[in-house]
Amino acid sequence: MKRYRVMYRPTESAHVAARTEEVYADGWRVDTDKVVLFTHEREADQAVLDIPKTSILRIQELPG
Repeated sequence: MKRYRVMYRPTESAHVAARTEEVYADGWRVDTDKVVLFTHEREADQAVLDIPKTSILRIQELPG
């Protein structure tokens, strides 16, 4: 598993401070309307975190 730092806005308002979370996941993908960080278990992906595409500011893979 990899470790990611995800920065996003919890609401659509630009006046709300950005939120940062560190998540362990196997990868991430962009779906139609959201970004999904997932783990791969038993031939299926299990969502760890999903956030609307318009709220994502940055996804950074962390070393180690």
